[in-house]
Amino acid sequence: MTTRTRLLTLGSRGLVALLLLLAPALAIAADQQNIPTQLTLSDALSLALTNSSVLRTAQSRLAQASGRYLQSRSFLLPQVEIGARQAYQTIDLRGIGILIPNLPQGKSPPFASLDARIAVSQELLNIANIQAWKSSRSRKESYRLQVDDAREVVVLNVLGAYLGALRAKASRDALTEQTQLASDLYSLTQSRVKQGVSAPLDANRAMQQVNSLEQQRQEAEQSYIAAKLTLADVLQARITSDFEVSDTQAYGSETAMDLESALKKALASRPDYRSAEANLKAAELQVSSAKALRLPTFSVGFSDGQSGSTPAQNTNTYRVQGTLYLPVFTGGRTRGQIEEAEGALREARSTLDQLRSEIETDVQAAFSGVQWAVKEVATSAANVTLSRQEVDLARDRFTHGVTDNTEIVNAQDRVSKADDARVRALYTLGLARANLARAMAVAEATYKK
Repeated sequence: MTTRTRLLTLGSRGLVALLLLLAPALAIAADQQNIPTQLTLSDALSLALTNSSVLRTAQSRLAQASGRYLQSRSFLLPQVEIGARQAYQTIDLRGIGILIPNLPQGKSPPFASLDARIAVSQELLNIANIQAWKSSRSRKESYRLQVDDAREVVVLNVLGAYLGALRAKASRDALTEQTQLASDLYSLTQSRVKQGVSAPLDANRAMQQVNSLEQQRQEAEQSYIAAKLTLADVLQARITSDFEVSDTQAYGSETAMDLESALKKALASRPDYRSAEANLKAAELQVSSAKALRLPTFSVGFSDGQSGSTPAQNTNTYRVQGTLYLPVFTGGRTRGQIEEAEGALREARSTLDQLRSEIETDVQAAFSGVQWAVKEVATSAANVTLSRQEVDLARDRFTHGVTDNTEIVNAQDRVSKADDARVRALYTLGLARANLARAMAVAEATYKK
């Protein structure tokens, strides 16, 4: 084998090893969904709710809780077992402490032994297991509600990212329009300079305005791309910026609900609050279960089957029994279990109280934010109209030679600021409405249509 051939062989092996290392990553990339060219809010929410790792984590925790629930319930149900044994063995009566006069001692000849039976057992009284089962059922409900809460969180995250992309796009579009307006002014100024009715300084000033706005437009274009990449990351879809957002449904609509009604609805329907309530109930039942460990338990059992030497030589035998168990001294184990359960109960109660305070704060802050943002949108929209009127008036004055183009350039600056304020106000309003919908646990129902 030549040196060149050896190098090629090593290179091929290295390529194979590299492909093996990249195979998991390539498989994950292949599983990622593509983003539609025109991404609506509904499409974005569907993608996120399908792909979200937050939601998958909550669902896996629910599956674990469901498994624990089934395990706790099994102690309350009949237990059925079937077993069969066929043995060939020898014994030494002296080895097991049996001495029978007039019988030869020592190792016995080989003999066959068979036992095959079905056994059924049932606990008739075990308060600790009953309370533990109820506690497990309540915890399962708590985790189910956490899945609902995870969906609300995913929706809120998508709304925030989608609104961010809408804001970046609106800023870019406004700057594009302003750049075109500045270019028209420059063309008009150049024409007037050629006619000798305007100074070259006016053309210079107009060109500076064009360049400044074009630079801002380019920055806004890059911000729009970055916002779309952020949105794609939130959706956990294939990362790309080759799509457009334009669904104004993300800005939401005004709510006529008063603050008091909003607070009541939030406490009644927030999945995280209801989950905390279910967790508190589970902790209370766990305390009862721990205390019930001191109580007696009673169970019954029955077995029936064949016993003999071989399947052909056997006799039917059965056994019926009842068992009463009364713990007397457990070395402090039961006391420790009770203290542990009581500590968990106090923690669950504290968590619920803290969450209630947080929900009330969320609702009031979001409600106030919506009211303030509505006023901001109205004010900024009026200011945009006035600033554009100012541009038209200044343009007429310049065209008629009343003044130079300084007034138009200044007016364009105010249009730019007014547009930016309007875009910012719309974004703030959309975010405030999204936060209010999340605070009231209606985000998915409101926006996923």
